Amino acid sequence: MRGLSFVVLAVLLTLCSFVSVAVADEVQVFLPVENGLSPMALQKKAMAEGFAQAVHSDAKAILPEDLDEARVVALKQYLLDHSKPFVQGYKVLSSQNTQEGIHLALDVVVNRESLRNALKSMGLFETALQLLDASVIGPMDLNETERLQLQGLMTLTGIQNGPDLQPSFTLERASKSSFRGRLDWEGQQWTYTHEDMAVVWCTLWSHYFNRDEAVQVHSGVYTLTVNGWFSPDAVLEFDRVLKGWDFAVSDVHLLEIGMQPSSVGGTWEAKLIDGERFDSLLRSYLPQRGLTCQVLRNAKE
Repeated sequence: MRGLSFVVLAVLLTLCSFVSVAVADEVQVFLPVENGLSPMALQKKAMAEGFAQAVHSDAKAILPEDLDEARVVALKQYLLDHSKPFVQGYKVLSSQNTQEGIHLALDVVVNRESLRNALKSMGLFETALQLLDASVIGPMDLNETERLQLQGLMTLTGIQNGPDLQPSFTLERASKSSFRGRLDWEGQQWTYTHEDMAVVWCTLWSHYFNRDEAVQVHSGVYTLTVNGWFSPDAVLEFDRVLKGWDFAVSDVHLLEIGMQPSSVGGTWEAKLIDGERFDSLLRSYLPQRGLTCQVLRNAKE
């Protein structure tokens, strides 16, 4: 029987690793007819709008609640042209062309792990409560659209511009159709060239916001132990719930299922993103189910 218990536990852990937490977001899009835009081009634009809506909705669930509204709006504007890398899959539920425009309904599956990493790389966690003082220098010949785009990227990232500050970001034209950026910080320098100003901006600032000390300030690896269930299936269900709290914790791994004479428990390792929200979620979920927990920071952290 002892050997059989180990086999059952191994099977449960294997099955748990395949539990999917991806959830499709249903979005509705209407775009009016535009002069000079073919029905196919209008549908492509509507698809991009649908992707942006779904990704933005998931981003708002991941981001700190007290993030400035102007930055939430700036993120939505950014996602209109940059949401596709976060789309894991989609299904067209309906598409109807009328004289007024196109009505489109989509189910969109968003890769939340990739999205969370991108939001962190753009500074949306580190600068949520306090803007970053930095120097931003742009070319003098920016047109109005480009100037507004640069200002929007500064708002998105949480940059408060000032002279002779570090980090320092310099933007210049590499050609008529591309930009070159340079980021200087503590003796280090990174450069990048691309036709899209936003790609240059986000690529370079990721070097700053992904530095080790920034990651350590806003995350930590913890061990969570929960006891009080009556079956291993309930542990696996909570594993699914826990992975769905990806705006508060990430990198959730079920380490073991403990079989006690009167109850079943589980132990997880996870990276904490928002301690207050995670504590609130545990308090609202565990006591009403007769469960108890212990959360300990890993010694290696």
